[in-house]
Amino acid sequence: MRTQKEQDFEALYQRHKDKIYRLCLGFVREKELANDLFQEILIKIWRHLESFKGESDISTWIYRISYNTALTFSTKEKKKADQETEIPESLDLAEPESFSQEQEKQLQLLYQAISELPELDRIIATLLLEGTPYRTISEISGISENYVAVKVNRIKTSLTQKLNPHGN
Repeated sequence: MRTQKEQDFEALYQRHKDKIYRLCLGFVREKELANDLFQEILIKIWRHLESFKGESDISTWIYRISYNTALTFSTKEKKKADQETEIPESLDLAEPESFSQEQEKQLQLLYQAISELPELDRIIATLLLEGTPYRTISEISGISENYVAVKVNRIKTSLTQKLNPHGN
């Protein structure tokens, strides 16, 4: 018999796992590091799930945790906690979605280009790819909605130049 917390977490995981994982790929270049970051984010969500107050949308709360965790992860070496926290094995957690080899190659090129962007631009690009509204991106990143729009235009230009340097 699973607890309510386990059921809530599993539902959140199913709804947000792919977006969180792609955010991880936007922060780190290596898939193994992205997997480590993904796991760390899930642990933080698990640990703090009961403290969610509902003052914002749950997806905004999850992205904020993901964003803050990714920032910490990318700026310092991952420290091992004194007490290891594990997600219960009784949960049915499917793998993040998989892609064809060609799609995987295209995504890898895109996320490689995104990983070369400045930190804030990486977050905005990743959230934008997930269809996150400018307002939510503004709440997560702490910048105004208008500035998000400006940054999006600059990011698109930068990524276009990185992915298609000869304009072909």
